[in-house]
Amino acid sequence: MTYAQKVAAARKFVQRWQGRGQEKSDTHTFWLDLCDSVIGMEHVATTVLFESQTTDRGWIDAVIPDAKTFIEQKSIGVDLDRPEVRQGIAVTPFEQAKRYADSQRNSQRPDTIIVSNFETFRIHDLDQDKPAENYTEFSLDELPDQLYLLDFLVDPRVQRARREKSVSLTAGELIGKLYRLLSKQYQDPDSAESQHSLNVLLVRIVFCLYAEDAGVFGKNAFYNYLADIQPRMARNALRSLFKNLDTPLVDRDPYDAEDFTEFPYVNGGLFRDRDTEIPNFTDDILDVLLNEVSAGTDWSQISPTIFGGVFESTLNPETRHAGGMHYTSPENIHRVVDPLFLDKLTDELEAILTEEGVGAVKRRNNLKRYQDKISDLRFFDPACGSGNFLTETYISLRRLENTVLSELARHQTSLVFEDVEKSPVKVNVNQFYGIEINDFAVSVAQTALWIAKLQADLETDILTSGRVNILPLMDSPNIVQGNALQEDWTEVLAPVDCDYVIGNPPFLGHSNLADKQKEDRARIFGKKGGMLDYVACWYKLAADYMVDTKIQAALVSTNSITQGQQVEPLWKPLFENGIIINFAHRTFVWRTDSSDPAAVHVVIVGFSYADRKEKLLYAYEGHELVRTDRVTHINGYLVDAPDVFVTRRSKPISNVPKMIAGGKPTEGGHLLLTQEEKDQLIQDEPLAEKWIQPFSMGAEFINGKDRFCLWLKDISPTELKAMPKVMDRVKKVKDYRIESKKEATQKKAETPWLFDEVKYDGKGDYIAIPKVSSERRSYIPMGFVDDGMIPGDKLFFVPTNSRFIFGMLMSRPHNAWMRSVGGRLKSDYSYANTIIYNNFVFPEVTSRQKEEIQAAGQAVIDARGPYMEGGATLSDLYDPENNWLYPQLSKAHQELDAAVERAYGLDPGSDEKEIVELLFQLYHGAVNGKRMK
Repeated sequence: MTYAQKVAAARKFVQRWQGRGQEKSDTHTFWLDLCDSVIGMEHVATTVLFESQTTDRGWIDAVIPDAKTFIEQKSIGVDLDRPEVRQGIAVTPFEQAKRYADSQRNSQRPDTIIVSNFETFRIHDLDQDKPAENYTEFSLDELPDQLYLLDFLVDPRVQRARREKSVSLTAGELIGKLYRLLSKQYQDPDSAESQHSLNVLLVRIVFCLYAEDAGVFGKNAFYNYLADIQPRMARNALRSLFKNLDTPLVDRDPYDAEDFTEFPYVNGGLFRDRDTEIPNFTDDILDVLLNEVSAGTDWSQISPTIFGGVFESTLNPETRHAGGMHYTSPENIHRVVDPLFLDKLTDELEAILTEEGVGAVKRRNNLKRYQDKISDLRFFDPACGSGNFLTETYISLRRLENTVLSELARHQTSLVFEDVEKSPVKVNVNQFYGIEINDFAVSVAQTALWIAKLQADLETDILTSGRVNILPLMDSPNIVQGNALQEDWTEVLAPVDCDYVIGNPPFLGHSNLADKQKEDRARIFGKKGGMLDYVACWYKLAADYMVDTKIQAALVSTNSITQGQQVEPLWKPLFENGIIINFAHRTFVWRTDSSDPAAVHVVIVGFSYADRKEKLLYAYEGHELVRTDRVTHINGYLVDAPDVFVTRRSKPISNVPKMIAGGKPTEGGHLLLTQEEKDQLIQDEPLAEKWIQPFSMGAEFINGKDRFCLWLKDISPTELKAMPKVMDRVKKVKDYRIESKKEATQKKAETPWLFDEVKYDGKGDYIAIPKVSSERRSYIPMGFVDDGMIPGDKLFFVPTNSRFIFGMLMSRPHNAWMRSVGGRLKSDYSYANTIIYNNFVFPEVTSRQKEEIQAAGQAVIDARGPYMEGGATLSDLYDPENNWLYPQLSKAHQELDAAVERAYGLDPGSDEKEIVELLFQLYHGAVNGKRMK
């Protein structure tokens, strides 16, 4: 909703609620109406919880957990400053809500209290001094003008995420500091045993830090336990603490009982291994642990999802890089899980909550069936890292379950769960399964899930009057340490018991794999896998795992598996076996919240053997989602088009000139010259000037940098010997090639005066196409060459002076095709004549259409002229941030695009999605011997 739309909705809301409102009967409807129709809150029915009971037997009228807000609602006409007797004490509505707030554990205390009587709103910020007196007030009539005051409720999860991110990043950095200090204390810090012991020690400390701040342990219990201990005694003190945390109260040594009264029995296996090595502490280490890590951070506010990733980043960066590990933010996790299952589950719950004409008993039964459904789901992440996907999924399910419990409790004087001895919570961490190769990450994943459980239990505790047994931990996540490409997934979780496969496998390109990783890939794909990125292995194993089931999967992947030469070997066999892509996020920038962000471009692919009637395609600009399309089919290029595979083709599919790769010099720098080297050589040997030609790779061509080469194609031995300095360069080329390990290069030592490959003889015009170009550009900068410039192997060329061919190559359709089927070099476009140009279907044009495209192509060249004469390069002209400086060129491109789009039968300015879909249709027809009209 725009702000103007919200204001208009607020005016209608005022009219609807003017002069009415009763606390018991209207609170629910009033706030749902306000949050949904006016504020524009998403999923309001599952975001706002009503009538939650506090630990002191009071009732909170409404809670928005993610916004950390309590709402105390009174009937119309009630004086908000008049005390009323509540639980034997006269309190104002704010004081009543403040008492509820103060009774909560640290992690559940609100930041804001809203008090209202349907006529007046008061917003109390509890971080202010004297919040009872310092509040913001406005009337119902003033709501349209004061609507901005409720902005903090618009997307409470965003507000919560901001808070959690800040605390989590700080906490992670502090743990990293502690990690480095402790590591130095081990006798053999580089040994596997010491590394494992340090990892275990840290996850145990993290759990204790969270537990003391969240109220699971006694207040400041961990800090107080260590505060009076000398550093030399710290290791034994921690041993004793960990032993007692793993011992039921009745089995503890009675002589130790007084020291551990603030520490409950934890269970869960976290403290079970009592032989873990703990090093000696120093004054500095104990000071950091107590005064920075413990007292200096509110651990109850961390996000286990965010912190898990940051915690994992304490690993050696080289180790992290080798494993392809990248931290996954909650935002990116939801791009996977929301369309996979969470949107559907949320919609299903909202339908139950908002269904009209349903009696209380039927709604209650529907809610209980829904709770049973979500507690029966099983989730599997076969590359789970620090458990971010599993943790965020668990948190999301618990929020849905809390909404169910809140609704079941509404209008009840006490909760009416059938078994008063049994916790009403049914969603458990044992629904979550993972495989992870790094033992530290396994420990982090388990701990993150346990902390997520404690956080969720504390939230649920508000709804159930202390009915949740927060400790001991009765269930454990099922995280297995091992190589997911060698482990039998069915041994971790039987396919018949699995519902969803999720995750973010390692981001490793096909050319960056270690030998063992190549062996993994070869075992899975055989010889055909040589061009596939590492992540493709997870797709293949997931597809095998899912056979004959209704399992649905979604994986984050390097975007190259949906581009260029990787599409056919991965997706063709999967499609032939029945795999269907049900949703996909097309290429976007993978942003992280860690201090060492990974700058990569990724896709997300959701797939299964079960076909969804409506499929979703998400399109991005950079990191930002710009469009969601509902389509009927998604192919391996993540396009709504037939399942065709654009494979390498030696000749163009259309009747056009060949595009040729420039020649490879392979000369060790002895035949190529800078401007200075050229000038010096001519000064020393004037005869050499005849044999010097302009030369360019793609980068020089785009950036307008002069470069030259010795082009000795037709030189005689006599002429060569007459130039001693040139002769010396040729001899060095000969030596360079002889020393090569490649037999073909050694053979070329027989003709050291020539380039390794001679593709162009220095005569005739051609269109130059750089092999690599920035992905920021809308168009690959191409141009005509008429001065005999020798193209290197990073520059393709089409031997023609046709303005029609040039116009087609510089058009939106050709560049859109390139973006869809071409590969990438990191994030840059990597042009390939055999994949892109040779498979690009030119339109069947009339003579008039051809003339129009020719004229438009010439207009682009003409528009460049004055700018380039003024010193601008192709790089400058096609810089998207500064193209406004070249209005005539922009106009010429618009006219060229329009001419080419009309030739394809498209409306000028058509969306790139439509252009690509048409080109795939044309390609599909061409490879099957048909041309579309």
